[in-house]
Amino acid sequence: MRKWLLRAVVIGLLISLPVVSLAVDNSGLKDLKGHWSEAQVTKAVKTGWINGYPDKSFRPEKTITRAEFTKMALAADRLIPGSDNALLYETGKQQYKGDSEIAVNSEDQRTLTEYEQKPLTDMSSHWLTKQGWTNIALNYGMLVSEDYAHSGYRFDPDKPITRYEMAIIMDRMLGLVNPAMYDHSGEDTGFTDDGNMMDWQKGYVIEARKAGVLQGYPDGSFHGERTATRAEAVTMVQNALDYMEKGIDKDITVKVIHHNYSGDWEQNVPEAMVQNIDGVLYIPADRCHAVDYSYTDRGVDYASGSYVTWAPVTQGLILNREMKSYLIFAGSKDVYSRHMYSQDSPFTLDAYSYEPIQMNTVIPPRMLYGHLMIGLKPVEKTDSNKENCFPGNNTIFWDAGAKSASMRFIPQESPRS
Repeated sequence: MRKWLLRAVVIGLLISLPVVSLAVDNSGLKDLKGHWSEAQVTKAVKTGWINGYPDKSFRPEKTITRAEFTKMALAADRLIPGSDNALLYETGKQQYKGDSEIAVNSEDQRTLTEYEQKPLTDMSSHWLTKQGWTNIALNYGMLVSEDYAHSGYRFDPDKPITRYEMAIIMDRMLGLVNPAMYDHSGEDTGFTDDGNMMDWQKGYVIEARKAGVLQGYPDGSFHGERTATRAEAVTMVQNALDYMEKGIDKDITVKVIHHNYSGDWEQNVPEAMVQNIDGVLYIPADRCHAVDYSYTDRGVDYASGSYVTWAPVTQGLILNREMKSYLIFAGSKDVYSRHMYSQDSPFTLDAYSYEPIQMNTVIPPRMLYGHLMIGLKPVEKTDSNKENCFPGNNTIFWDAGAKSASMRFIPQESPRS
């Protein structure tokens, strides 16, 4: 992982949420019949994250603006203002049903907020901000304010969005920004006009195409510079959801196994979605970590504050526990760690204090509705976990009979001991 990526770390706490339904009756939209986007738009409307107009039209060829597409992507990703799922990005706090509220302490919060994104200068009175979408988009990383530094951090929200811009937002929705930012200059995008693309654009197009998000024109071209229609926008987002939601198994329960020297105990992780993809189980790291933290009164020392933070620009999850901090990037197998040496000193996200660590797993984490999902090939409890570890010697155990996946946290030796 490049050094400059680590310097860009910015914060916001991570959280999980129940399903939010926006469904309304939009059946029989009169201007979709026979349109090339009919299947995907109909699926999106039935799911409820996009609506037709009051006159029962959808207007698929109408252009869509930057603000409209941003709201569309967030709604599809269940990051809706006022919802439990968006609480993390609205308040910087992490809360679960039945548990007490979890947040970083004030000293850590003060230090970490020095790395927040700069505000967009033309958004204070726009409907996207007034409705609460802009703040979530920046804190999650759907939008990156530095991308608009050349225009004085003006977003121009009512400007028609281009197909390139949509591809970038979709990569960020799916947690593919890190592989997209690697050097793809010599690669073929799969489109006939990739010779017209700048090198930095190719990575985003390649990753979005791999995920099945992008569709070209009949002649095989992409034309990323063209403005986009409502039909193109909805199709891209629905394609992204099809990729993101792959393998969701609602029958699998998730538990955390707490371990200390006096024995183990288990605790259910509420509302934790699991993905089972090609024999790999993906579990939300933030939810498991928060449940583990809420049970620290059972004799485990979580010095220097045990909490979860999120870096929206680089899309990295930071797990802090037992005097250790782990930095895990969406879409990348790179993992970094550092010691939090003093419980009394403020915790800073100094890139040079992180060191790469070698993990046995080589499975890049996925994103699901704003949560980083770490994936491991599950093992039975009787098997050795030495070949199936993630940061902190975490292991996913699998109980096939009970359809239960258990994340085991194994305490690390404190440098103070």
